[in-house]
Amino acid sequence: MSKEPPSFAGLTGESMSFAGSTGESIDSVGTTAPGRPKSVGTTAPGRPLSSEVAPKECKSIQLEEVLEVLGASEVVAISGHINPDGDAIGSTLALRDLLRAMGKKVDVLLGQDHPAPELYEFLPDYEFIYASEYTGIPDLFIVVDAATTKRLGNTERLIEEAQHILVIDHHTNYECFAEYYFGDDKAPATASLIWKIIKASKIEPTLNMASYCYVGIMTDTGRFAYRSTDRSSFVDAIEMIDRGVSPSEMSQYVYESKSLAAMRLEALIIDRMHFAADEKVVYSYILPGDLSRLGLKRDDTEQLPSILRSIKGVEIAMLFRDEKKEGVRVNLRSRSKFNVGAFASQHGGGGHRGAAGLTVMKPLDEAIDYVLKHLLEDLSAF
Repeated sequence: MSKEPPSFAGLTGESMSFAGSTGESIDSVGTTAPGRPKSVGTTAPGRPLSSEVAPKECKSIQLEEVLEVLGASEVVAISGHINPDGDAIGSTLALRDLLRAMGKKVDVLLGQDHPAPELYEFLPDYEFIYASEYTGIPDLFIVVDAATTKRLGNTERLIEEAQHILVIDHHTNYECFAEYYFGDDKAPATASLIWKIIKASKIEPTLNMASYCYVGIMTDTGRFAYRSTDRSSFVDAIEMIDRGVSPSEMSQYVYESKSLAAMRLEALIIDRMHFAADEKVVYSYILPGDLSRLGLKRDDTEQLPSILRSIKGVEIAMLFRDEKKEGVRVNLRSRSKFNVGAFASQHGGGGHRGAAGLTVMKPLDEAIDYVLKHLLEDLSAF
């Protein structure tokens, strides 16, 4: 392990103090049903996008109005952000079950053209449809756990095609692209908001609904340990446990079921660690061939940035993942008062104060140079 950056412009940073010790989840990455999209039944031919369509009026609505919007819709499409994490997965599936219990026709879409994460396949009815194959025109398109259209991937076209758009989210950088918005940036997870909607409805919460929401809250709060964790996190969790959720089983499925190959990937990024800013900043990287060589997938990297952040004395951790033509994906984690979400937003990304991400369209070495240079400059002025 190197104590200084390698030959990426020789950026080492200077010694600087970091206050506080905080962290929170970003956005983050079964046996009853496969996580691969099922065949698509069409309801109507898709409409072509039109640059002349006027943007829908942005309106923040209350809980009662959310239920009115849901009740007035018959055909609904739901999508989280691309490469969905536990919160996006749990939120979409819980909302799907609620709407189906209300008698609605509901499809859960994936904005990417690869399957949902295998990590959450233990969840019941783990079924999705590729948005690129979806030809329906929904009465209502619901976006969950995504504050910007660039996080929607192939589902972005539904913003123009659907009759109404509702966003349910807990991020701070909402871009006001929907007709209706139900959000709370103080909520520990989007699943917390979905649970609130379920409880306010006339539908009795099921074990499956509770399980989906529990996974969303558990993963976005880092097992109830991140700074985003508050009293409501535990109150919601207790209610879900009362519905039959087993915290130990959920934790084992998500955090204690790693393959040997996944452990080898962890060892690899630890071996590649480099430090800066008097060892307050740590970063590592994943090369394009690493995952295929180990027989792993992109979602196997979801928990890796938190491993780097767990090192004693480290305040900011970064993991660079070279995805070739898709650029270099950078995951940032912080447990200082430095806001990595704001930093990521300045460079085309986004997220939370303690967890964020961005993509740099440069070769890996140049991407590391670029991000590290700007991070150290911001830290020196912090």
